[in-house]
Amino acid sequence: MHMDARKLIRECNDCQVHRPVPRNPQQNLTPITSPWPFYKWGIDIAGPFPEGPGKVKFLIVAVDYFTKWIEAKPVATITGNQVKKFVWDNIVCRFGLPGEIVSDNGKQFRDNPFKDWCEKLCIRQCFASVKHPQTNGLVERANRSLGEGIKARLDERSKDWIGELSHVLWSHRTMIKSSNGETPFSLTYGTEAVIPAEIGMPTLRTMEVDPTKNDEALEINLDLIEEKREQAAIQEAKSKTKMEKYYNSRVRGTSFKPGDMVYRSNDASHARDGGKLGPKWEGPYEVAESLGKGAYKLKDCKGNELPRTWNICNLKKCYIHEM
Repeated sequence: MHMDARKLIRECNDCQVHRPVPRNPQQNLTPITSPWPFYKWGIDIAGPFPEGPGKVKFLIVAVDYFTKWIEAKPVATITGNQVKKFVWDNIVCRFGLPGEIVSDNGKQFRDNPFKDWCEKLCIRQCFASVKHPQTNGLVERANRSLGEGIKARLDERSKDWIGELSHVLWSHRTMIKSSNGETPFSLTYGTEAVIPAEIGMPTLRTMEVDPTKNDEALEINLDLIEEKREQAAIQEAKSKTKMEKYYNSRVRGTSFKPGDMVYRSNDASHARDGGKLGPKWEGPYEVAESLGKGAYKLKDCKGNELPRTWNICNLKKCYIHEM
């Protein structure tokens, strides 16, 4: 009777499309690492925020994977030209050409002029899977942290979030990161920044400062910056190994091969009307190609390949066509 009930549910299309979405991870975690500072950047767009001066309501955010240094710029529109100008002004002109840029599949990143510009400068583009921004989790956390920091500094009388952005960025750049035990400022410039709190409540280095000895200490810090970065890289590798072990312990191994029939998460595709009574899954589709690391190309019942890639977290095996 149990086998008959299971077979009946698998053959029922309504039971399949309304089946709960699994919350456990479907694929092992793949940590993203950078070999040296400012080589690999993650970039994303946050917003819309309340409209500010100049009709500004979006925020382009970029994070360096090694130092965790954050760059952000408010913009009124999110075009490819705006993204190209942001990368040139805030990354290339300050830290040199990056080797890789990780982003989502937004048309501002994957289409010209930004795509052609990256190819000309030999910048490799890496894309997160559609509707699965967790694959670029560092920038997603930065977006959330910037938003929470800005909200915490605003009150009912003031809605000038653009004026608070620089303060929030400063706090992130001078904050010790738990993953490597260092601040982005020290990994970038070789020494810790003097913060305003050290003036209001003097510390040893501000009270006993000697210009001559201070210059010598700064030179020593610059000589030792490579060792500091190496220690930070080792510490971060340990942290990521611990995180990866915890994440992978909850993984329910799932994979598909070309020819398999799958359903696609309706929350990710928005192919059908949602709502409380809307379907959680839609399809079925055929797996056209496995790209590795949980990414797949799909095609519909007419054989047309769907645009972009789809993450395994947004897919579910279809049993109906196997019966």
